[in-house]
Amino acid sequence: MKTGYLIAVCAAALLGASAAIADPQTDEANRQRQMASMRQEAARADQASTNRSLAQQQDAANAGRQGANSGAPVGGPSSGGSSAWAGGPSNSTSSGPQSVVDSYTFTIRVEETTAQMLERLSGAADGGDAGAAFNLARIFYTGFEGAPRDDQKARRYFSQAARAGHAQSQANYGFFLREGIGGPADPDEGQGWLRAAAEAGNSFGQAQYGFSLWSTNPNSAIPLLISAADAGEMTAQAMLGTAYLMGYPVTQDDGKAVHYLSAAATQGEPGSQGLLGGMYLMGRGGGSETEGYRLLKQGAEGGDVESIRNYGLLLVQGRGYPKNAVAGAALIRRVAVRGDVKAQALLGDLYNEGLGVPERAEDALYWWNRAAEAGNEDALAAMADVRAGNFEIGRPPIDGVDEVALSASNRR
Repeated sequence: MKTGYLIAVCAAALLGASAAIADPQTDEANRQRQMASMRQEAARADQASTNRSLAQQQDAANAGRQGANSGAPVGGPSSGGSSAWAGGPSNSTSSGPQSVVDSYTFTIRVEETTAQMLERLSGAADGGDAGAAFNLARIFYTGFEGAPRDDQKARRYFSQAARAGHAQSQANYGFFLREGIGGPADPDEGQGWLRAAAEAGNSFGQAQYGFSLWSTNPNSAIPLLISAADAGEMTAQAMLGTAYLMGYPVTQDDGKAVHYLSAAATQGEPGSQGLLGGMYLMGRGGGSETEGYRLLKQGAEGGDVESIRNYGLLLVQGRGYPKNAVAGAALIRRVAVRGDVKAQALLGDLYNEGLGVPERAEDALYWWNRAAEAGNEDALAAMADVRAGNFEIGRPPIDGVDEVALSASNRR
């Protein structure tokens, strides 16, 4: 059965979707960022310990050479204990979070086990230390230093620190409430905590509060997203890049679109990689076709649905990559069975034309019909011709509806 529908890559196909900012992706990116932050803090604590130890050893050597009555006590004023940063007594609400890794004594580094670290921080948090509560929340959220991930405990400790005025905890607690992480969802209360974090200048709070305003008041969301994006928030960069590319609710601006999409793409955001690649392939934004093809493939490998579909289509056509119709059809099928309507319409085209899959009317009709039921215009037009030709509709597809088509040996 051939109705004359041929697949083609066009601007709408390459640029027709926003960058992927799925909430599970935001959650995992937040976990990984906080893990990286704690590792950096641990490295700084290690270096500070080394520096103190070397200085104290030098002081001891100098004192030995100069005699017992020569001056300052061995080790200097800090010899008796740890700094607040290195895990000693601290007022975390004003001086910043304490270390989540080590405590130190005179010239000797004392490494804590994970259990000891959790016990120390739990005791401090129970005593009202907001910094300790924040660090406990991060540890349980990320699984730092081998601690078990426990979103319920992370939520409880983020709540404690948030109520003590800790802005980053307010942002995370609001996010947990909105998404139902570690407990029941409460979008209204979550919104309030995100707003508090945003007003305190926390970039994650600004990004998440901006997203929560997007559907009802996008113009109010833009300044928040700009502030968050300029502070390095990947999801805000992705959203802004998409907004400037599409011209909503801001004036369309390819330069700003490239600026923000590039920033997010560099951080590994697959939707931004795919969109930026699509811009370059359409001759927009100043990038080369070679870079466009590279970015589109990168977005597909990162799991972005739009990128997977377009990359698969280009493989079928042999545009920009070595032609591999079978591999390209498999990619399109992967996102079609997950509900991507454009991929469903394309998969119908592939079965109709026999590109990368067998030429098979039943399967073409099935996928066109699924896409048409979801309102896809191309599929609606195809089904109109199908009905005009009195083709039978409603037969199950021979290749099934799983990600992988049935092999000849297991088809019924």
